[in-house]
Amino acid sequence: MSMQQLKKLIEKRGDLVSVLLGVVLLFYFYSEIILSPNQFIFSPGGDGIKNYYAYLFHAKYDVEFWNFSGMNYPYYEHIVYTDGHPFLSWLIGVFGMADYGVGTLNLLMLFSFPAAAFFLYKILTHYSVKPTWSTLASVAIAFLSPQVFRMTGHFSLSYVFAIPALWWLMIKCVSGNKIKWSLIILFYMLLFFFTHPYLGMILCFFSLFFWLTKTMLNRPTWKINLLSIFIQVFLPIMLFQFLVMLTDAHESRLGEPAGFFDYYASWKSVFVPHDGPLAFFTHKLQIDVGNWESWNYVGFTTVLFAFFTLAYLIKKRKDLTWKRISENELAIFMIAAWLILLFAFCFPLKYHFLRGIVDLFGPLKQFRVLGRFGWIFYYVFTVFVVVGFYKSYLVSSKKWSHQTVFLAGIIFYGLEFSANHKIVASVVSSAKNPFLDEHLPQDVKELNGFIENSDYNALMVLPFQHMSSENIMMLGSEQANYNSFIISYHTQKPLLNSITSRMSLTEAIQFNNFFSPEFIEKELVYDLPDTAKILIIKNKDLLDESERRLLYCSKLVFENESFRAFEFLREKWNSSVYFDAVVEQEKAALTDVGKGWYSDTSGVWYDYVSYDESTGESLGGSGSKPGKKGGYDVVYELNTTGMDSGLYNISFWYYLMEDRPDILAVAEQDSTGDRKSFWFDQAEVSQSTFIVENWCFVSLDFYVSPWIEKMNLILTGNGNGRPYRIDELLVIKSGQSPLFRRETKNNQEYIIYNNYWIKSNSFQR
Repeated sequence: MSMQQLKKLIEKRGDLVSVLLGVVLLFYFYSEIILSPNQFIFSPGGDGIKNYYAYLFHAKYDVEFWNFSGMNYPYYEHIVYTDGHPFLSWLIGVFGMADYGVGTLNLLMLFSFPAAAFFLYKILTHYSVKPTWSTLASVAIAFLSPQVFRMTGHFSLSYVFAIPALWWLMIKCVSGNKIKWSLIILFYMLLFFFTHPYLGMILCFFSLFFWLTKTMLNRPTWKINLLSIFIQVFLPIMLFQFLVMLTDAHESRLGEPAGFFDYYASWKSVFVPHDGPLAFFTHKLQIDVGNWESWNYVGFTTVLFAFFTLAYLIKKRKDLTWKRISENELAIFMIAAWLILLFAFCFPLKYHFLRGIVDLFGPLKQFRVLGRFGWIFYYVFTVFVVVGFYKSYLVSSKKWSHQTVFLAGIIFYGLEFSANHKIVASVVSSAKNPFLDEHLPQDVKELNGFIENSDYNALMVLPFQHMSSENIMMLGSEQANYNSFIISYHTQKPLLNSITSRMSLTEAIQFNNFFSPEFIEKELVYDLPDTAKILIIKNKDLLDESERRLLYCSKLVFENESFRAFEFLREKWNSSVYFDAVVEQEKAALTDVGKGWYSDTSGVWYDYVSYDESTGESLGGSGSKPGKKGGYDVVYELNTTGMDSGLYNISFWYYLMEDRPDILAVAEQDSTGDRKSFWFDQAEVSQSTFIVENWCFVSLDFYVSPWIEKMNLILTGNGNGRPYRIDELLVIKSGQSPLFRRETKNNQEYIIYNNYWIKSNSFQR
């Protein structure tokens, strides 16, 4: 085909040429995957493997659209909270394509790039950019998209065409039948809400800010604009939330996800390169471009074109009346994009003195990782400057110079997006698809064979992971998570393990308490079906003390080089023997040692702080200690000078409902002389394995010796200024006679044993 023929083809069907050019680039970067899409998974760890698993398990085994039966046994989960591509998962399930689900998803992610180029071409030509320029620019903008990095794990956020396609639909709505196109946009929004609710919200933001901006600038059209907002924004949000609420049987989900002030965008994340030929200067100058979650880099070429656009606008400033700007469709989109970018910057709410505003407006708390909203600005700004550069070309007396700059700019676009795609291509082509039998290692096949030939109802894989209620969690290990998903999928056995979002706090507490001390009743056991048989699987990873105790109380039934499997014996794990021993010890504790505590001897050392002089929600007594997360908060000091040498324990209770326990508790010891202070023990508060009345128990050890002057209890790791409460702090010497007292909370009597609150009527079912 000659250049003249190619030019005619582009002028006639530039949209298809853009798609074809995008496909060619895909083959250049991802040919191995495109030719064998079902042979690879884009991410074998983290969110990636979990997202593949949820999507495939639901498609292959679940019979209901809303309910996901792969994790969180025996409660299971709602499919929307699994990031399992609900609509796509249902679709491939209906057509019996679950065995090819990995390849289907992989191709959809990859071919979203040429699809984006198609819509960007339509947008550019709509704004009168000639076809040849539109073809090259649309492909360049699509392939430089910051969403490219989502293919390494956040699959449902990786659809590059999502924002450009919505933009094109809104353009059609402006110029055509608004009701018709608004209804089309409504269904488009719902499609993405049932792909990933967060992407649905980003799209709704785009529509909302465009129509609001248009209304403010063109007030006579406010009625039809508000109708568009209702149909395109509020209606899909309300329909989605209503359907989820109607079908979700899980209680006590937290309505406010964490992360509003995490990973917001900045000018550096938008205009400073993180990879590519110019990244050398970024690294050399040690410029912090922020976490990858906030990246929205528009490209050096975009910045170059922006200067030409600015010069053109200055030259035409006499023609830029407010009326012309307010009636210019692209200008309205650009103003809306700038406003959304400010939101992506968390401006001005990121400043501490304004953060309280977020608490006043509940809907704001629904957003997290605000940097993602900058994707809208990326597409609108790049298109805007290409249109501006083209207009400056049209009025230029030296068109050849503009053509040269444009071609050079497109080439540099290519250099920059090539760097991104080479990084991503190396990641997404590195792991074979373990959901195919042919790629399973022999040790996994042996374990799967044992499970398939047995009558176990569910699996628990150790180290155990159960997250995230947005409040408390249990973190396992990367390898154990991988093992759990692969084994569960191949054996069709649900997991007690779970990784979902906004998990029921009530259910999460049951799992955390399942690993509580031996004298605590494990109420999760009663929620298991009476005849349920649970298989506990351990890989080579190290276990914590409670997990080792669990295996000690279980029966070994399988073993090979990589795995050991145990049958869970509920009567051994949830035995009253240890509770009864505590009760007998309490009966012998007849000596009043002060402050309401009793022991079997008068020679007991302890320090107890009830915080009853304070007010507010409390576990025991009438008050608790309030505070604000300052990043390094000393909440208790103990002068250890003169104390007996030996090991001591400090414990306290942290209130879950004041703010998330996303902090670290530390027992810091100050030494004498030239010795430095050091952390003797530490504990993640959110991973407490004993929760009572929405208070979680935290226990730390520290050591007293002649060269130790002081022990500090520190809460650290999060300086967001959010409030917290602690209560019932107790310090005891390890190994001495235990302390006891009793207290009633919400009509439930508790035996308090060395600060453990134990229901007095435990094991009476």
